[in-house]
Amino acid sequence: MKRIAYITTILCMLLACGPRKEYKESLQRVEAMMNDHPDSALQILDSLGQHEAEFNRHFRMQYLLNLTMAQAKTGYIFTNDSLTELLVRHFNTKGTKTEKTWAYYLYGCALSDIGHAPEALQAYYDAIDVVDTPKEFFDYTTLKSIYGQMSQIFHKQNLPHDEIWALNNYIDCVKHVDNEEEFIIAKSQLIKPYYLLDEKDSILNIIDKTYNSLIRLGKEQRAAACLVSSIYIFIERNQLTKAKEVINLYEQKSGLFDQEGNIVKGREGYYWIKGFYELAVKDMESAEAYFRKAIKYGYLSEGYRGLLRLYREKNNMDSVVLFSQLYEAAQDTLHNKMRTDAVHQMSVLYNYNRNLKKLEEEKEKVRNARIVTASIIVVSISLIWVISWLYYRKQKRRKDSIISLENELNSAISTRNELKEELGQLKAKDYENVIATKENKVTELTAIIKRLTEENRTYKSTTLNKDKDHLEDFLNSTIALLFVKKATGKTERTKPTETEWKMIVSQFSKDLPATFKSFGEGKPLSQLEQRICILLILDIPEYIISIMADTSTSTVSNTKARANYKLFGKKEAYPLKNNLIHSLRRS
Repeated sequence: MKRIAYITTILCMLLACGPRKEYKESLQRVEAMMNDHPDSALQILDSLGQHEAEFNRHFRMQYLLNLTMAQAKTGYIFTNDSLTELLVRHFNTKGTKTEKTWAYYLYGCALSDIGHAPEALQAYYDAIDVVDTPKEFFDYTTLKSIYGQMSQIFHKQNLPHDEIWALNNYIDCVKHVDNEEEFIIAKSQLIKPYYLLDEKDSILNIIDKTYNSLIRLGKEQRAAACLVSSIYIFIERNQLTKAKEVINLYEQKSGLFDQEGNIVKGREGYYWIKGFYELAVKDMESAEAYFRKAIKYGYLSEGYRGLLRLYREKNNMDSVVLFSQLYEAAQDTLHNKMRTDAVHQMSVLYNYNRNLKKLEEEKEKVRNARIVTASIIVVSISLIWVISWLYYRKQKRRKDSIISLENELNSAISTRNELKEELGQLKAKDYENVIATKENKVTELTAIIKRLTEENRTYKSTTLNKDKDHLEDFLNSTIALLFVKKATGKTERTKPTETEWKMIVSQFSKDLPATFKSFGEGKPLSQLEQRICILLILDIPEYIISIMADTSTSTVSNTKARANYKLFGKKEAYPLKNNLIHSLRRS
């Protein structure tokens, strides 16, 4: 009743005031109640919309921004992104920080609802970027929603590390705007990414802390409801007594079950967990009923997996074949929904840029060090210039020395040839003394020529071969031979570890410095492009490369095309290997 009275008062003021000032005041009131009472805000906005013909363009966009935000907070599902994209274009140049953040957030919501996960993530990142430092942002409720949405996308795309990053920021926002109970529940969301990482001990630890914290607050139902994720872990570990204890707590204390034992809508995944427990205690009939119930509610992969295991134990081969096929089809459907590569590449790129931005923010916070920082930059640039100039001068001296030596060598050779000719003439006339003197001079010049020839060869070797590639050294290195063994199935694991990747890139840069330098010039190669080029030089087949690089063959082909274009100006994928080999031979 109080809320209705409050809305009525606002509407009366809306009708009683003048045409412009009252609209702005009404919109300010809407913004103030948006987070706590979005449904009430929506009613006021609906009434305000009757006067839309009197709005100028900017105020109309502000009205639409608030209207869309209120709709989103009351569960509206977007069917297109046209309006939210229009809001972003408008407020990106004319809006306040709050308006820009809301616009990007709503754009992300719309993109997510229509199935454009990578674009939605980019919109959420843009919303965060509007704020200089998230911890100084006053609207933690909106920021909480942004990180919450991002964590859901990361979870669906099977990116647990990115999900943990988003959830940690989400938890920080919850700490600012919600009570202790919600803060505890927010921390329990970390169960999901740790489940993807298969870190069972971490999951049990989070569940235990959540349960005890909620019991301490007297929230017995929510405490019991958080236990469900631990049941299957106990079943996997054959801790059936512990699993039964948790099942009893969950079914009796969570308040999620009706009198017939049916769980509330949205929690039906519990049926396949209960099915595996019944299977573990050899109650086949009950297990089958729960698995079929899980399939009924859309948990195809888990349900078919349970029935497959059940019929294996029954030794019913016809059913084993049937449910093997159904389980495989369910797994294929699940995998086809994921577009991990596009999301992860954008996430990594953003995190890299964001780390750079954090460094800049830290510099800005230390205001008293600005002059020092500027001085350091100037000194650094000066040092780089001086070092570059000294290097250039040193190289020029080397080249000048080579030219001087070559001139001196050519002069000595010319003089020796003249003397030889003169000696021939003197011998014919039998001038013994002159001949002896000239012969000594020839001997002396021969020694000088030999010395200069050696010095000239040494200078040329030092200067010209400094960055020369040594392909054989690389191919015969220990780490290269290890990768070849992996590719030919002579090791336990085909896929290299990150440490092994770092070792082979380091060896490559050492033995093939000129080629490795080309990887970073012009349009530099990405990490994946560099790795694929190295594997091609090792003559590893493309399908093996996809396994070692942990990606698909189509991604390998596309990556080869990009690398070939960057290095050799050709957009095709197949010539990359030959181009690399020919380039190495020329060097």
